[in-house]
Amino acid sequence: MSKKKNTLKDLDEFLKQQAATLVTPSPLSGQLPAEAPAPVPPAPVVAEAPIAPPVPVAAAPQAQSVVQEVTTDGIDQALQTLYRREGGPAFRRKLYDIILRAAETAGETLPEDKMLINTVLYLKGGDQWKETIRTYWRNK
Repeated sequence: MSKKKNTLKDLDEFLKQQAATLVTPSPLSGQLPAEAPAPVPPAPVVAEAPIAPPVPVAAAPQAQSVVQEVTTDGIDQALQTLYRREGGPAFRRKLYDIILRAAETAGETLPEDKMLINTVLYLKGGDQWKETIRTYWRNK
């Protein structure tokens, strides 16, 4: 007879093992050169001219909505900006929420998605990670 696997217990043990072997990295702020903001030139003084009344337009063209292309570099830059602005625990909570929302948008949930969601819930839940995971899946 085969023994039923407890994936949450295995995940807990794995993450504890990984946390014990991790080394705290040096902060990036000490490694990156400081970026000085570019000086802003003063605005030129322009003499005011009389304003002409607007010309009526027969049909206004439809405004095109601008869709920003999502790239890994763009996401990387956005996360770095968020980290610099939020920092530490606040950044982690927001990152976990972003990962959860992204994983939830998939129509079909694959086993890998469930594992990712459980991992994020484990990290968010702290000591109450079991209850956090149970509550999450009950509400789904």
